[in-house]
Amino acid sequence: MKFYIITGTSRGIGEALATQLLSESHHIFCISRTINQELIDLATEKNNKLSYLPFDLNHLNRIEQLFEEIFKTIKHQSSQVEAIYLINNAGMLSPVAPIERNHADLIIENVQINLLAPMIMTSNFIKRTQEMNIDKRIMNISSASAKYLLPSQSCYSTSKAGLDSFSKSVKLEQVNKAYPVRIVSVYPGMIDTQMQAEIRSTDSDHFPHVEQFIQIAKEGKLQTPEYTAKKLIDILLDQQFGQTALIEELQ
Repeated sequence: MKFYIITGTSRGIGEALATQLLSESHHIFCISRTINQELIDLATEKNNKLSYLPFDLNHLNRIEQLFEEIFKTIKHQSSQVEAIYLINNAGMLSPVAPIERNHADLIIENVQINLLAPMIMTSNFIKRTQEMNIDKRIMNISSASAKYLLPSQSCYSTSKAGLDSFSKSVKLEQVNKAYPVRIVSVYPGMIDTQMQAEIRSTDSDHFPHVEQFIQIAKEGKLQTPEYTAKKLIDILLDQQFGQTALIEELQ
């Protein structure tokens, strides 16, 4: 049995990842603020194992308790554990504006969702699996915005750049472990999700490049969540996963 822990499954890439990973040999743990009833119904219809855990990643000090719950379930199936994977997919774009116009609460929430939550989840994942001689992998969904900077996206770009550095650092820590966890940060590309819709609806006074994003959508250049999820799963399950800590393009 392979276990997948996925954040941000209420819609977009997270929903597509969970949908495509449903299988008789998989147990999916879905984490999001709001429950995705369609995913639950689909898993029930296919008689596949899916546990939905409604959880707000802003509650950083409760993540340890969340992982206790997840690993309690995994322990009950300990004789069947072949692999455990964590996909830190949940993300937040806002605030999109010059930094002096951003409220402190939104800056804090952005960094909590995009960086601090994945860091704490990774910490809990490694702590609970370090003595397990099985396949263990962590995929952090980053963004090309970490590298290619635009005005008014300082919070998003900074938190994603931090996520990349974090992935590289953890990779170094795991190199000489007896049962290492493989970790990779991935740039998924430009996808037709709520986040892109949010960019396109931003006032040009706040984000001067908004017209470029509107044009990209009009020209049909955005990837679908389903296509992106398939490519991400290919990367996650590839034998070479973890050789490099950063993948900047989906192949």
